[in-house]
Amino acid sequence: MKFMTRGLLGLLILAMTIALLATAASVVISAFKDDDSAGRDRSAKERVFVVSVAQLNGSEATPKISTFGEILSGRTLELRAASGGALVQVAPNFREGGVVKKGDLLFQTDPATADANAQLSQTQLDEAVAELEEARSALILAQDELVAVRHQADLREQAIIRQRSLRERGVGTEAGMEEAALAASAAQQQILSVRQAIADAKARIKRSEIEVSRSQINNNESQRQLSNTSVYAKFDGALSDVTSVLGGLVNANERLATLIDPKALEVSFRISNLQFNRLTANGQDISEINVGVSAEGGALIAAKVDRISAAVGEGQTGRVLIANLDVTENTTLRPGDFVSVAIEEPALQNVTILPSTAASATGEILLLGDNDRLEAVSIEVLRKQGDEIIIDIGEHAGREVVLERAPQLGAGIKVDPRRADIQNAE
Repeated sequence: MKFMTRGLLGLLILAMTIALLATAASVVISAFKDDDSAGRDRSAKERVFVVSVAQLNGSEATPKISTFGEILSGRTLELRAASGGALVQVAPNFREGGVVKKGDLLFQTDPATADANAQLSQTQLDEAVAELEEARSALILAQDELVAVRHQADLREQAIIRQRSLRERGVGTEAGMEEAALAASAAQQQILSVRQAIADAKARIKRSEIEVSRSQINNNESQRQLSNTSVYAKFDGALSDVTSVLGGLVNANERLATLIDPKALEVSFRISNLQFNRLTANGQDISEINVGVSAEGGALIAAKVDRISAAVGEGQTGRVLIANLDVTENTTLRPGDFVSVAIEEPALQNVTILPSTAASATGEILLLGDNDRLEAVSIEVLRKQGDEIIIDIGEHAGREVVLERAPQLGAGIKVDPRRADIQNAE
């Protein structure tokens, strides 16, 4: 009896196992059939991709060169002590970042020695001037004396003539004639002496004039040294690198500070040779190039290119351009700031600006053709600017281009276009 019960239980378990295996096989076979059916349906229907397209319209675009530059000071003055000594006077704003006005006294070294030298040189000049006046007076007196002795000589000549006439009439004597001749000779000798005095007076005047000039030069130099003890601001500006304080000892030609004009700022930036050639390709003057300068978080400041560096520099390439900034009262830039620079190139005609995703690495774009099928066309990429490119549309004006070239897109693919506008920059 037990043996029959165990046999029936085994048959029941076997039947249930066979039923489960049959059910599983049926499910697997059904799944394979559904998959084959779905595969046949997909291959039979063409897939259509949705793309964004825009019309190619020729317009004018202004390419921009983006680079980095450094702010420079267009007017800087080193403040140095012309003479050594103690600082006896210092301006209240003579400190780091102090703002001063043109003509303000910045600092003064001890002027005692320079003042004494200036007074001594002035005295020497006064003596030289007095000597010159005395020499000129002596010349006038000598000239007057010459007139007198010549008049006396004329009288002596008349006396000789009178004695000769008396002798011819027999009333004159040889002694009288000889005395008149000797007097006339003495008068001539006196004329020579006075003429020599006049020559000496003229030479004395010349020497006195030279001495006055020498004394004037010495006096000017001493006055300059005295004035150099006081240093004044040559223009409105701010002080930097201040190194001295009141009472400090300084050496001659020691730099005490630097005066910077915050309104005379320049920006120096480097561009490649290709970019420089594009800027000047049409004979454009560099002064006509527009430049925009901006610091991090700051407003855009206009600038004009002023000059080009004279040399490229060892181990460098391209060109260094220096532009003058249009500084206002609100400008916060300072020399040494690192800024972004945007330079406008000459405008391009009959071009379009596209997203960089519209073209492949080889410069190929996809145009919308008949029946909404794509055509691959090679174009000339004129400029690459960030996420955009500027292309020459050539003979493709009016056609529609795919704005984002996906990997699955290619020539002959059918698409569902979604039209958008291209933003062209002038």
